[in-house]
Amino acid sequence: MAPMRILLASGTPHLPQLIGGLEINTHHLALELNERGCSTGVLSKLSLRDSFGAMRFAASCAQFKNVVVDRSLGYEVYRCLRPWKDLRGLVLPQVVVIQNGNMVQMGRAFREKGIASIAYLHGLEFDGESGNWPDKAEDLPFSAYIGNSLFTAARFKARYGIDTAVIPPIFRPDVYRTYGEGRHVTFINPIQAKGLDIALAVATLCPDIPFLFVRAWPLSKKEEAELQRRLAMLANVRLVDRTTDMASIYKQTRILFVPTQWQETWGRVVSEAHFSGIPVLSSDLGGLSESVGPGGILVNADASPIIWAEHLRLLWNDPTVYQEKREAAFAYADRPEIMVDRQMEQFVDITERVAA
Repeated sequence: MAPMRILLASGTPHLPQLIGGLEINTHHLALELNERGCSTGVLSKLSLRDSFGAMRFAASCAQFKNVVVDRSLGYEVYRCLRPWKDLRGLVLPQVVVIQNGNMVQMGRAFREKGIASIAYLHGLEFDGESGNWPDKAEDLPFSAYIGNSLFTAARFKARYGIDTAVIPPIFRPDVYRTYGEGRHVTFINPIQAKGLDIALAVATLCPDIPFLFVRAWPLSKKEEAELQRRLAMLANVRLVDRTTDMASIYKQTRILFVPTQWQETWGRVVSEAHFSGIPVLSSDLGGLSESVGPGGILVNADASPIIWAEHLRLLWNDPTVYQEKREAAFAYADRPEIMVDRQMEQFVDITERVAA
């Protein structure tokens, strides 16, 4: 029997142009599916903001194609400027799993070609973040729905009255697992939505605690200049470039700091840190209560920097509290809901039913 052809599609860029929770999850999902005998590819937006995208756009123009393909990640990645519309040159799958960015338009485009689609909801695009979602459930183009958390599933049901399967983000634990205890409080993705102001304020209040800020999303020139200006006043903060080798970051991490002001539907870095027994100090927004669980401390997102600093000092200075949360993080990382074999069995079952 020929392997089932699955396409993981997003209207946003993929690795290496964008490094975030969705992109890493898509990467791991594609690799896991292919290891289980599927033929998996990724469809994403081609960004022209870097040389990687500019070179591939030039190649597509030279070949009179809308879609360019590369295979350097271990699977085929199809990239085009408008993946929700321009599909010429794309090898059509048996089923497409649409995850982000113009999801409805993409689902309709594939439906016109006779391809059934599954909405794998990683964000809240459906709930007011985008004006492209219809008001009525019957106008949605999808054949099945997956949420990445109970939080996401509940929000989607409140919006459309549709139950979704729940499959949390896919993790390969060995990619993240480190041993020993790091020496930094680590804050990943220093942008406003992720709680940059709180992180800077807490670092100011705790000059004796070393902080590691890790780049993730690209910054504008104005944002970069402002970040550098503010960091120049903090001797206890070190800024490092983004990386796909997150184990090298967690090796340096004693506490993961997640003061996000965004309605996170999961918080991938939380689970990544838990594989190394790293406790998390996090805001209580969105699905973070699910991902943090007993392996950390949740703080009201509106709390003052002083409150955040008090919780941080408790974790940092009290060995009993720290060890309790460290052991809880290890145990929580071993729960069935994020065991990859169980997740993949559920995922493949859904795709097979939709493709039948």
